[in-house]
Amino acid sequence: MDIIDIIEIICIFVILVLSIFSFYFTLKTKRRYEKIALKLGNGEDITSIIGKYVTQVEEIKIRDQQLINYCNNIDRELSKTIQKVGLYRYDAYSNTKNKLSFALALLNRDNTGVVLNSIYGIDDSNIYAKPVNKGTCRYNLSFEEQEAINIAIDGKN
Repeated sequence: MDIIDIIEIICIFVILVLSIFSFYFTLKTKRRYEKIALKLGNGEDITSIIGKYVTQVEEIKIRDQQLINYCNNIDRELSKTIQKVGLYRYDAYSNTKNKLSFALALLNRDNTGVVLNSIYGIDDSNIYAKPVNKGTCRYNLSFEEQEAINIAIDGKN
């Protein structure tokens, strides 16, 4: 046996001892981790707890998307409803002093709807309706009807 063989045996022995120490400390660290994990999980494995939380987060994401879709549907439906009202009162004839005639604009979010014009007279009363599309009307509007539409659009009633 020469010196090289002895050095090889010593190196193998040192590597074997280091491997045993490494294995021992790895097991010790693993046991410590398991104890901490059981303490954190109140006796239950922390990996299963984390798995449950991940499942709950996924369920919440699904519910959140459902709520967003529901709110978007409500928003689309609300855009069709009357949201803007403009009322302009006036005297149609000089013989009435109480401003009993009026123009009423009922518009949705897109300024589409109807303008009603009620002309009050001593002997009779008439109501006229004209469609409004995006703030304009294809029929001629009276000053009072246009004022009612402007009031509704500007929100100054």
